[in-house]
Amino acid sequence: MNKGWYGKCARMGIAAGLTWLCSSGPVTQLVSTPDEVRLPLGQRLTLDLRVPGHLQVNSSNARVVEAQTLTDDTKGVTEVSVSSHDIGDAVVSTKLFGFLPWKAVHVNVVPREDVVVGGESIGVILHSRGLIVIGFQRIGTSEASPAADAHIQVGDVVERVNGQALNSVTDLRQSVNQSNGRLELQIRRGREHKRIYVSPVVDANGERHLGMFVRERTTGVGTLTFYDPRNHRFGALGHLISDADTGQPIEGTGPVYPSEVTGVVRGEPGKPGEKRGRFVRSIGQIGDIQENTPFGVFGTMEIAPGVQGQLKELPVALPEQVHKGPAQILTVLHGQTVQSFDVEIENLVHQDKPAIKSMVVRVTDARLLKEAGGIVQGMSGSPIVQDGRLVGAVTHVFVSDPTRGYGVYAMWMVETCVHPEVEETLYQEDVPALMPRYLSPTHAGGV
Repeated sequence: MNKGWYGKCARMGIAAGLTWLCSSGPVTQLVSTPDEVRLPLGQRLTLDLRVPGHLQVNSSNARVVEAQTLTDDTKGVTEVSVSSHDIGDAVVSTKLFGFLPWKAVHVNVVPREDVVVGGESIGVILHSRGLIVIGFQRIGTSEASPAADAHIQVGDVVERVNGQALNSVTDLRQSVNQSNGRLELQIRRGREHKRIYVSPVVDANGERHLGMFVRERTTGVGTLTFYDPRNHRFGALGHLISDADTGQPIEGTGPVYPSEVTGVVRGEPGKPGEKRGRFVRSIGQIGDIQENTPFGVFGTMEIAPGVQGQLKELPVALPEQVHKGPAQILTVLHGQTVQSFDVEIENLVHQDKPAIKSMVVRVTDARLLKEAGGIVQGMSGSPIVQDGRLVGAVTHVFVSDPTRGYGVYAMWMVETCVHPEVEETLYQEDVPALMPRYLSPTHAGGV
């Protein structure tokens, strides 16, 4: 009986010891530390390996990567710091107490990306490639809608009529009024292309109609994230621009203007706030949008607004360099003045390839909380800076809590800007975007 009791106690003791060992800090860090990391040229990274006692470290290629240990006497732990000196690869290996193999990490040194950090308010006009169908109307005594009856759908894009490209609502109206029979419409629906034949109906005034509403462009105010002076390119917004009525992505191009903020509506739980702004057309056009992607809008720009030739560049952080803790966002609340506000990066998502919603940020700055209530519409694209690096951009607000929102890693935006082939697929997002659409009657019309 005693043997059985002692054996049971021994097994329980071993199980408790293993549980403690697996949950201890050094073992947890050993498991959580990735086997491979990227490091920009000329930068340093502290690996998440903090162990008590002596730790020996070695680099397989000291010309590329230098590795050293850092002892924190106050906490009684040793950390591993690696510095990059040349493009290439090296394996940083560690030994606990100088003889027990502990962790080996493959360090890949990549070229460093430097950009001018933005924060300026910009106005964008995005002309769709074709006309977006946003609704239908019944015409005449028959109350017919030829477009709806022909199974055209809200969100479809009318690209051509009778083989002629459409650039405006006026183009389509003229084609409809000049027609003597049915029209051939070339429709883009997602990635599909269709030919749909529609016969206009005549109203009481003798005018012909297809019975649908279409929009040719979307206009709004957002925030410049960065400017690349070497390639004269820019990235802004941090999220896809979708049509306000259909929610469909807009494929198109358009001009960029400087803008100024004329007022801010404070955000409240359940009711996101917004910046109110206007274009400063007196300065003239400052850029051209060439791509609308899930990571923002990108295009060409001769010089960033407000910098006036005084370009201050910051390195772009790799996702693995971003960490929880204090950071700052740059944005405009009054006029055209860029200000810095304190935030806290609360949560990070491990992403090996470009994806949205990379992090959760919480506003801690008393000034921003007082004036805006936190994150508001129009802040999309506001750069997030941490440890002297551009780490991300604000993209969305939590409707239930305006003090918190999503951000995207800056590296995904830079890669999409400099290497547009990285992301070609447009898709619909499942959270409210932060760019308010200031629409006027000239942007849409009935046909």
